[in-house]
Amino acid sequence: MHKGVGWLIGQHYQGRGRKSKLTKDQKNKLVELIKKGPEDNGFHCGIWNTAMIAELIWLKFEVRYNLNYLSSLMKKLGFSYQKARFVTDRQEEEKYELERKTWLEETLPAIMEKAVEEKSVVLFGDEVSFAMWGSLARTWAPISGSRYFCESLFWASQPKQAAKT
Repeated sequence: MHKGVGWLIGQHYQGRGRKSKLTKDQKNKLVELIKKGPEDNGFHCGIWNTAMIAELIWLKFEVRYNLNYLSSLMKKLGFSYQKARFVTDRQEEEKYELERKTWLEETLPAIMEKAVEEKSVVLFGDEVSFAMWGSLARTWAPISGSRYFCESLFWASQPKQAAKT
């Protein structure tokens, strides 16, 4: 101990573990790319999964990540794996309710009355059997926002403050 503690000068805490494969700028760019959605990044799917994000990182930054680690990275970047909720494209609720009331109180009774007069049978086709939007799957989304499924079959992010339903 003849040299004392002089050798400690300039040896501040360097952190533990392996250095990140992506720089801070690359991580910021990755966040922006993920927020834009998979379709804007050349994928043919509307939802993000870990394998797609790994491929995106490879294509943009030529860095490979283990798929098992990517979920940890995504959480560090402010994302979580979320299930979407369906938001109807019916924006004019009052107009819809008025048309429905007119149908139930005027149009349907007129059809039934005419059927009785003509001794006819009225047949109704049920169109609710097939969901045209597919199933709502999970995707990576910013923790600060909720995910919803749009009428045009793609995912979008909406801040919690603006969410309605």
